Amino acid sequence: MTLTVQFVTIISMVAGGIYLGGAIETFKRFEFFWKRKTILSYVIEISFWLLQALILFYILYLVNQGELRFYILLALICGYATYKSLFENTYKRLLERVINISISIYLFIYRLLQLVVVKPIKLLIKFTIGLLVTVWGMLLSASWLLVKVVWYPIKLIFALIWRLLPQIAKKYIYQLAGFYSKIKNKVVSWWKYLINRRR
Repeated sequence: MTLTVQFVTIISMVAGGIYLGGAIETFKRFEFFWKRKTILSYVIEISFWLLQALILFYILYLVNQGELRFYILLALICGYATYKSLFENTYKRLLERVINISISIYLFIYRLLQLVVVKPIKLLIKFTIGLLVTVWGMLLSASWLLVKVVWYPIKLIFALIWRLLPQIAKKYIYQLAGFYSKIKNKVVSWWKYLINRRR
């Protein structure tokens, strides 16, 4: 390994240590989302550290084909110490600002979508339902009025026929009506009896 490669490797690992400090800080900032869920917390933490190891090894692979040396670990620790001493407070402020800006953008987009998309769709649905209910009510009213109009002359015709019927025919019709009522009562009583037996 040449001196140039060693120098680039050390600089890369110092930068990797600074990056690792920022990554850990970011991870801790969002840790409260899953901290109470034990299994999920373990899964996320293991995944996080595996990802950081892969990223650092990939950087190392790019600069020296992945050769591990003791000074590489020291450079990584120096980079992390540099982050803690020089960049931690600045990065925290920057991270909070980025989070606040992201939340503001999200709220703006959410409210914009509510105003431009969701509310018009809700109003359209309410208007459509109201229109359908109104039309349905008008159709029912019109149908009922039509039934009344059609039924009125039929009622008059039946009343006229009833008056013209001889008394014997009227008695016969009364008997039929009574017979029908008896059958109906019998069927209803049998039905109730069957239901009670099943219980």
